[in-house]
Amino acid sequence: MVTLDPKTGKWLLLVLGISLGLNLFVGGFLIGDELQERGHPSRGDWERQHTDNERRVFGFVDRMAGALPKDDRKEFMRVMETYRGELAAAESRVREARQKVRGVIGADNFDRTALESALAEVGASMQEMQKVLHGALADAVSHLSPEARKDLANWNPRDRDKDRDGDRSREPDKDGGAKP
Repeated sequence: MVTLDPKTGKWLLLVLGISLGLNLFVGGFLIGDELQERGHPSRGDWERQHTDNERRVFGFVDRMAGALPKDDRKEFMRVMETYRGELAAAESRVREARQKVRGVIGADNFDRTALESALAEVGASMQEMQKVLHGALADAVSHLSPEARKDLANWNPRDRDKDRDGDRSREPDKDGGAKP
């Protein structure tokens, strides 16, 4: 049996305690990161309820909604939700067109005409998506109070970390709207 003097034993316990704490911290961090990547419910964002295509569009919409008062935010998201499938389909067409451009560029034999055609398809699909998004936004904004419209007019899309209440800790409510 190994015998340690009391002073060495205390240091050994301290080092082992710190090591255990660091291991638990790193393990928790890695597990949390993995769960978040999988879209685990602990993620907390309304966006996680949607497909990847919907998430791209609705991530932007969710940030917009963060500028609104609670009641208007719920109504805004309710109206936008009615356009979910149409917006996701339009975004999917943009993504497919971009993938086609990548395929033409990466081909062994470069075809400039094919690239120009694929780029034109990207432009047309983006215009289509913008048309759908603009129609959805016009519909959703038409349901807002004057105060909410002013808040939205002053919203800065570059301020991704804050909503009207100063944080991004909103979670979806049972109706799909974001809770403050």
